[in-house]
Amino acid sequence: MRKKKHSQIIELLENKNVMSIRELAQALDCTEMTIRRNLDELQEMNFVKRERGYAALLGAAKPTEYVEQSGEHAAEKRAIARAALQYIKEGQVICLDSGTTTQQLALALPKDLRLSLITPSLEAAVALADHSDIQVMLPGGQMHHRNRSILIDDPDEMRRFSADIAFISCRAFRIPGGAFEHSQTMTATKKALASIAAKRILLLDHSKWGVSSLCSSVKLEDLDVIITDAAAPADAVEEARRSGIEVVLAQA
Repeated sequence: MRKKKHSQIIELLENKNVMSIRELAQALDCTEMTIRRNLDELQEMNFVKRERGYAALLGAAKPTEYVEQSGEHAAEKRAIARAALQYIKEGQVICLDSGTTTQQLALALPKDLRLSLITPSLEAAVALADHSDIQVMLPGGQMHHRNRSILIDDPDEMRRFSADIAFISCRAFRIPGGAFEHSQTMTATKKALASIAAKRILLLDHSKWGVSSLCSSVKLEDLDVIITDAAAPADAVEEARRSGIEVVLAQA
């Protein structure tokens, strides 16, 4: 319950950047004392800063807009996408998560490759509009403006599909936890995509390793492959390999 309250506060602050304790209490229908207690805990984890009755996200915790984020570590993301292509075969059904690294994979897909692709990413759907041999399926749900994606309304409805591979993105990754997001908004969609795939591949650049975040999306033991760039921390990479996960280091 406390973790849920933490994620709700983070999500509100993502949209407004700074809010008063009173505004947070009203938005979450709880007491100001409850908000203060949760903010104290979030401040200890370096997610927020409290000052004179207000709370603000710290820079390290605040997610960036899609366009801004797409320019960060762009060469590494393209290299990760190229490395991911080796796992894709003709005629497969794949899930492609939303995110700027997975978007590079969408852009790298050959036009003559026959695939069925399930994605909540509006950016990926547009990028594949001219790929007539790729059948693109968009799940039903509501638009997440910041991430330019669809939040699946009914994750259980995804069980009627079956996929060969799910390519998943994340906000943060650490061992032994796995992949994480800052709020619960995105986790249900990621979990739904991962749950219907025979193989789960996590795509992340080196900046996501060892970062603290709140909400688990895919557990470490549920991952089959991690594709990252060569700047990923060597000790953490080896620890992931000792856990039985294949780790691919892409050269930017």
